[in-house]
Parts: sequence; C-alpha cells; structure tokens
Amino acid sequence: MENKASEGEYRPRVSAIIPNWNRSSDLREALLAIKAQTYPVSEIIVVDNNSSDDSVAILRGDFPEVMTICSPHNIFINSLNIAAKTASGDLILHQDNDGILASDALERLVGVLADDPSIAVAYSRNLYYDSGETYDPMRWFSEEEHLSDGVFNAPSFHGNGSLMRKDVLEEVGYFEPDIHLFERSLSAKVFDKGYRVVYHPASVIRHKISKEVRNPGYRLYVNMTGGWWFLARFYPAGKAWEKAFLYLVYFKLYSLKHRTFRDFFRGIFDTLLGLPQILRRREVVSKAAIKCLECKPYEMSMLKYGAWDTIKKSFSRKA
Repeated sequence: MENKASEGEYRPRVSAIIPNWNRSSDLREALLAIKAQTYPVSEIIVVDNNSSDDSVAILRGDFPEVMTICSPHNIFINSLNIAAKTASGDLILHQDNDGILASDALERLVGVLADDPSIAVAYSRNLYYDSGETYDPMRWFSEEEHLSDGVFNAPSFHGNGSLMRKDVLEEVGYFEPDIHLFERSLSAKVFDKGYRVVYHPASVIRHKISKEVRNPGYRLYVNMTGGWWFLARFYPAGKAWEKAFLYLVYFKLYSLKHRTFRDFFRGIFDTLLGLPQILRRREVVSKAAIKCLECKPYEMSMLKYGAWDTIKKSFSRKA
C-alpha cells in the first residue's frame, strides 16, 4: 500500500473521505480545494447521505474521478466507517462537506505523521470561513500556539481537517457507529493502544459550519447522548458518574441559555433508551488512556466557556 517517491522518499498514499448531505455548492468548493493540494490525494470518496439537492448529479457530472457511494438514509457516522473501510490509502483525510483546506494543509499533516509513528491522528486549525477566527471552543491552546508551527498533544480532535492512519483505524475497529462525538470516542480507543492525537495549527482549514451545528437544540442533543454514552462506553464507573454529573450541569445551563428545553428532555430520554446497547460494548480504557483524555480540561472547559455567562446572569439576578 505504501508509495515511494522516485528518489526513495517515503510518500504515503492518502485517501480523502467526505460525508455529504445536501449543500452541493459547498461540496464543490471542498472538492476543488482537495484537488489543489500540494501533496497528491490518491482517491476521494464521498458518501452521500440521501441528499435531496443536486449533490449526486454534480459528483457524477463534474467529478467523475470521485468515488461516490449513495446511502438510502442519513447515516453520518456509519458513512465515515463505510468510506474509511473502502479507502485504499495509508492515511485517511477526513473533512466535512463545508470545509476548505489551505493548499498546503495536507502536506503539513502528512509530514507530522511521517515523522512519528506513534501519532494516530493529526488535525488542522479550524478557522471560521467568513471571519478567519480560530475555532477553539474549549480554549485548549493559546493564541501563540495557534499561530505556531508546533505539534501539540490533544485529548481529542476536530474531525474536519484531520488525518488518520488507516492501519490504526483497522486496529481499533474504526468509529463507534452510534456515539455522536466520534472524535472523542476514537481518541479513547487510540490512546488505549498507546498512540497519540496531536494538533498541528500550521495546517489550516476554513469551516463554513452547517446550520445543524449552529442549531443550539441539535448541538445540545448530540452532546448529551454522545457525551453520556461515551462515558458509559469507556470510563470506569466512579469517574463516569462524576463526569456525568458535570455534563448534566452543563446541559441544563445550556438549555436555559438557549431555551432548548424540549431537546434537553429528549436527550435524557434517548440517552437512557440507548444505554443498554452501549453497555453491551462497554470496555473500560486503561489509566494511561484516561490520562491522555484528560491532558486538557474537557468538562470544566464546557462549563467555563460554554455556560459561565448563564451562571453569572443567575447570580446577578439574585443580587
């Protein structure tokens, strides 16, 4: 599978995978950016999740070289597994259909993985498409780090603009099909095998961010079910209960802030409904993996940066 350049330099083959649901104009821009990379992409695989627009027609008409797989349903995480398992490359480049890679983004990520076999995933700095501001809701890195050429250990990653080793995906069993926070779940599994997840901010991708993600009710729901199922799947019981409580506090404050009460209660109900299926796959990760998952604050970052303004307003009203 490995590809060697003529002068003997190691050049791994890269397969790009994109899950798609509508947004054909954004998809076109994303594909053109992939084709313009300074490091060649061997194949591009798009799994279309039953789009109602002209996405498939554009793929087949304007991008015949792209492998298009059509699903009769919207199966987002499963579509990632389908694409990753189909891919023939040594490395898997994943991005959303509204992500626009800088021309040298892939070359930079390949360099990171080529230099260190212990790295399973390297991910790019995500910028808001219009403003150019860095997307870092957890505040894991300083502004100086964001603007550097460094490689930083991270407890999870942004899927949009991430590069993964295909053999490691095979080793850990690919993505969890029903846990919405797939990046966090994959991180737990690769940490448990002794690999690293790193952030390389010199690799840049601009992200338009879909309406679904901008929808606070949708964000609350996927974080509730995904967050609690993640804990049930991977964490030891004591830590899981402790963190589940912090999640509950955050989710409640978030629902108060955005008035997403229906999604809050739906998230609780569906979490409990799906819990037995998750528990059947329960496999607690090692202490070393937990340490990697907690190398940066996660739950407290959610509370501090995602809900602190709600707490402050509550105290100011009481005063």
